[in-house]
Amino acid sequence: ALHRSFFVFAVKKKINIFSFFSGAGFLDLGFELSGFYEVVYVNEFHKAFNDVYKFARSRMGIEEPKYGHHIEDITKIIETKSFEILKKEVLESKQETLTGIIGGPPCPDFSIAGKNKGKDGENGKLSGTYVKVICETLPDFFLFENVKGLYRTAKHREFFEHLKSQLENSGYLLTEQLINSIEYGAPQDRDR
Repeated sequence: ALHRSFFVFAVKKKINIFSFFSGAGFLDLGFELSGFYEVVYVNEFHKAFNDVYKFARSRMGIEEPKYGHHIEDITKIIETKSFEILKKEVLESKQETLTGIIGGPPCPDFSIAGKNKGKDGENGKLSGTYVKVICETLPDFFLFENVKGLYRTAKHREFFEHLKSQLENSGYLLTEQLINSIEYGAPQDRDR
């Protein structure tokens, strides 16, 4: 006979999520539909994507993010007083409940099929900026999604290891895993 132990965790308050590179909100929606998370901050550079994000969520009856939608370049946020406001919002959120940052910086500069310019490419720099946001706001956890080229390509692996060192120096324990979206029911065969 098999013995199985099940653990049930009572969640008094949903876990807050600060979302970057939100696009049309599909990653955010995945978190929220689990029932354990609430997106409280959205950052997307392209207004058209954010308009789709807002429309879809309103049609689904999902509340607006507590800290709003921010149509800004993440590299500009860290250079202005918006960053101080963001730090305060993350701190306030952490006092209420567990708080995480999620995002997948644009990846063409690390993609073998893409530009392959790496950390110095226009989009490649965004990965470093994203890690800086995490290290300076110190959420309870984070998710960093990207293409396997950042992880497996020798040309980009050094940069990946540098990003990991920054995160570890900020106190984070890291796990990394290459997964394929088809394994989770998505209708595409993509490694991430």
